[in-house]
Amino acid sequence: MKPFWIGILLLPWFAHAAAATELCIEGHDHRIQVEIADTFESRARGLMARDELAAHAGMWFRYQDERPGSAGFWMYNTRIPLDIAYLNKDMEIVSIITMEPCPSIDPDLCPAYRPGVPYYSAVEVNKGYFERYNINLGRKFKRCE
Repeated sequence: MKPFWIGILLLPWFAHAAAATELCIEGHDHRIQVEIADTFESRARGLMARDELAAHAGMWFRYQDERPGSAGFWMYNTRIPLDIAYLNKDMEIVSIITMEPCPSIDPDLCPAYRPGVPYYSAVEVNKGYFERYNINLGRKFKRCE
């Protein structure tokens, strides 16, 4: 089953703006400006229909409860190649996956990117960000002070 596809098809692109914050990663010099996606609608919309993302920007998907490793993300109507870091309850990176835009107009033909491990949140940034800055599994995110 594709994540969120029914909701995505019904959402207007101009829906209300998401709240934002800055996230820091231990040992990383840059603050990451993230929009917060913590409702069904904001998570379903994600970064769809955008043509670019600033160098140190992204989206933070937050959940109240632990998500199973089989619950992944997909790139239907997303134009920007992205990296996604799945985070455990302690905001530690437990999986990193590179996701490519799905060119299909049929959402059923878009692959899901599943972490294979449980998670509580996920952070999407531009493709190659984590590799460029040598950010690997085990590194921790936190709200910047």
